[in-house]
Amino acid sequence: MIRFAFVAIAAALLTGAFIDRELSKMYGGHTQLADISLAGNAPSYFALTNVNVMAPSSDNFISDQTVLVDNGIILSVGSNVEFVDDTSTIDGKGMFLVPGYTDSHVHLWKSKNDLLLYIANGVTQIREMNGSEVHLRWKEEIEEGRIGPDMFVVAPQLATFGFFEGLFVGWTQNKTIVRTESQVSRAVQSFKDVGYDAIKASSFLDEDSYTNVSNAAAENSILLVGHIPMSVGLNELLDSGQTEVAHVEELMKALNREFGGYTDRNADEFLEFVRNRSGDVADRLIENEISVTSTLWLIDSFSRQKADLSGILDSVELQYANPGITEGTIITSRGMGWLPDVNIYRWPDDIDAEGQQRSLTYWTTYSQAQHIVFDALLEKGVPIMAGTDANTPVTVPGFSLHDEK
Repeated sequence: MIRFAFVAIAAALLTGAFIDRELSKMYGGHTQLADISLAGNAPSYFALTNVNVMAPSSDNFISDQTVLVDNGIILSVGSNVEFVDDTSTIDGKGMFLVPGYTDSHVHLWKSKNDLLLYIANGVTQIREMNGSEVHLRWKEEIEEGRIGPDMFVVAPQLATFGFFEGLFVGWTQNKTIVRTESQVSRAVQSFKDVGYDAIKASSFLDEDSYTNVSNAAAENSILLVGHIPMSVGLNELLDSGQTEVAHVEELMKALNREFGGYTDRNADEFLEFVRNRSGDVADRLIENEISVTSTLWLIDSFSRQKADLSGILDSVELQYANPGITEGTIITSRGMGWLPDVNIYRWPDDIDAEGQQRSLTYWTTYSQAQHIVFDALLEKGVPIMAGTDANTPVTVPGFSLHDEK
């Protein structure tokens, strides 16, 4: 009996270690880190000449400008900037200089090389939307001089599941499982204490927990952002302390719940419902000072990932994506996979032509409804932030912000 118990414990430990290893691989933790050393002869004081600089109004460029830089600080910008003759110069003729970009919705997971991809693409600030203490360490390293974008780190998503399912979800998906008011209070207080910048509501918070999270965030003076839980509607969002919705898609999904759930057979009626409701939704977001992050390109990609996966993979900078993330893992059927055999959005192998057409109608409608909502937000003046949900298939970190246009 003792030997049997020992064998059972050893098997459980080995299984747990194997799953941990596969999870780390799935989230990009096994990829070799890129060399970030830079040439030592780069000047700290230099002039960038003949460059086109974005105007303060952001609606045009001013040509033939000189930008004088000292140790990373811009000293002067203009057409008649003076500097001494031996100053190092860089000819920017034909080039354009803009402020650094912000990607307001990313997922680094364990892919540290992504920090370089953001800088290479002009993204100088990111908002990690399902953070971990690893990301807090990276943020600190960057603040101390490591190459990388400024980081705003949101705490692990808060979600409500039963005990056993919660153990698995919390382990494999970096979610914090809460079922009671005291659990919510402890989680939010802990996140604030260790340095997270905001708290995130997941789609899987029950209604009572969502209310408790809103109250706890207010008590701890920390921002509440994220999804609109499936257990609540737009009224509950507006009555909460949530200051930001993490996807335009979330508003469309809330409208779909109001509608009663569309299918490929009533898609036109749903789109008309969204047109009729979106203006009011936008007005109420403004009244409650709630901003929205875009992530439009990702949602538009869903139908293409089903019908033309090879084409969309060819169109993105796939060679720069973390292979651990794109290749998935054997511990689930698809994991985080992007590639044809493991892509999490691909059609099942047994779907027939009729099923494919019905699926395309559904997902095309999904995208159209999102754009109807987005256009209403834009027209009404709801604050909108550009975000990509980077590292969700098939959004390549850094590059994906240039697709979100």
